[in-house]
Amino acid sequence: MASETATRTVWDCRWSRPGYRLFGVKEHLQPENLWVCVRQGERRSVTEEECEKCSHWEALPEGRTWQ
Repeated sequence: MASETATRTVWDCRWSRPGYRLFGVKEHLQPENLWVCVRQGERRSVTEEECEKCSHWEALPEGRTWQ
């Protein structure tokens, strides 16, 4: 049986969103990281690992995608 943490991915969390990215701009000049968390009402940069281990991680509701 697979552990629960193995199925917790950043793209499946109800609080994660793709960060704003600009085509052709170097990584260190991007306006946001690849992923952000919106759980507290503000966009906060997070890594995939940080999101996957977060105690507030929640699965997207069935049939939902990012807004």
